[in-house]
Amino acid sequence: MPHEGGMKLWLRSYPAREDTHIHAFSQVVLPIDGRMTIRIGSETGSISGRKGVVIARGARHIFHVSGANRFIVLDLPPDLPAPTQSSSPFFGFDESLADLAYFAERELPSGSLGAEGEFHLAALIAEKIRRNLILPPPFSSPVEQALATMRERHAERLTMAELAYASGLKTNRFHELFRRETGQTPADTLANIRLDHAETLLKRTRTPIAEIALLAGFSEQSALTRSLKKRRGTTPAEVRRGLRRE
Repeated sequence: MPHEGGMKLWLRSYPAREDTHIHAFSQVVLPIDGRMTIRIGSETGSISGRKGVVIARGARHIFHVSGANRFIVLDLPPDLPAPTQSSSPFFGFDESLADLAYFAERELPSGSLGAEGEFHLAALIAEKIRRNLILPPPFSSPVEQALATMRERHAERLTMAELAYASGLKTNRFHELFRRETGQTPADTLANIRLDHAETLLKRTRTPIAEIALLAGFSEQSALTRSLKKRRGTTPAEVRRGLRRE
């Protein structure tokens, strides 16, 4: 059993079908590519972008993926409880944890880290997850709800009315509160979330730029190019070439 010696990391892809699992150990799933819809008890959510999930041991979960997908899966030893948070098994995570997940995605297939290196990487990821779960959110609940909606649905044509509804506020009040707390308008924040996603795909995949534009929430490739040039002084091609120079 992989859990006898401690934590275990996996890079996994899943077939396009619904599966039901119950584990005797706790598990964390982080997205690399694709989207997984998962139901744990009465709660359903999607794992994609920078949203992961903690599955407590013994929790029955039903999940489904479609299309190409890759996920980093962290299995915890049976005697180690899952990281917990007060309300939901789903959690957002920051750039540092995303970087560790992508590092694991690159290194695990080759086995170059060895058993000891993989264990230390697993432990580091587990600690980062714990910190993501226990640190208090930097913004008020309405703003956090709006940000979560942006991250979850950035590929859609979100309106300010929809974001305000997600926050539980009227549009004018939402816009005022969001700008006061974050220092940005909701539109600027959504644009930057889309650009972050586009840059990640440009750097870490060979997906065509036109397809990346749609996945990131832009209407077409030229819209992505204009936004990237205006806001970050670069182009999709330059971002992609920057990866190849590394």
